[in-house]
Amino acid sequence: MHFFLRGNIKFKSHQIMTFLRISLFLFILSVQQVALAQVQSKGIAPSALPAGLLYKGKPLQVLQFHDQTGDYVALTTETTTREDEAHIAAYMFGANGSKLWQLNDGIADCPLDRVAVFVPGSFKVTDLNKNGKAEVWVAYRIGCRGDVSPSELKIIMHEGTTKYAMRGVGKLKVGNALQPDGGTMTSNGFRKSAFNTHAEQLWKAYLVEVME
Repeated sequence: MHFFLRGNIKFKSHQIMTFLRISLFLFILSVQQVALAQVQSKGIAPSALPAGLLYKGKPLQVLQFHDQTGDYVALTTETTTREDEAHIAAYMFGANGSKLWQLNDGIADCPLDRVAVFVPGSFKVTDLNKNGKAEVWVAYRIGCRGDVSPSELKIIMHEGTTKYAMRGVGKLKVGNALQPDGGTMTSNGFRKSAFNTHAEQLWKAYLVEVME
């Protein structure tokens, strides 16, 4: 039997079936490639950290993620070795345990109230520009205060080993009263990147620190 399609072109039924099979195969292959390119992440317990990773401090949060370049682990830690200091850090490791980047910050020689804390919910993995490469975000506050002055606010993102940073001074809310000081962004390394809009949204979301 022949099928006649548009003019005098003839296709036999087995040719039609072959064409459909090839089309289906190519469709499935494209779906698989898209799935492989997607960034996937999940949180794991600090007790489940792979052995052999070199980091300092007490693990706070751990993320495992996969992108088109491989499998990775990222974590945040805190360290307090003396009463007048506090330190936080973040790390990213490859599948073989190699350290790809390390972020350190903190406060030292502070006899007052020390602030060195990650913003809750800020440690996350995205792929905002849809290039199949993971973006690891974290935000934190740093300060040494004996009154109601605001802390420094920093938003950091790594895409691979490329670092972006937004820095400034946050706002402080004591009870129901928002203090007048702060609220100034002093530097924005995201400004010329595809991530600027998201970073500015995070700045607004994290700007106010609440002190009970």
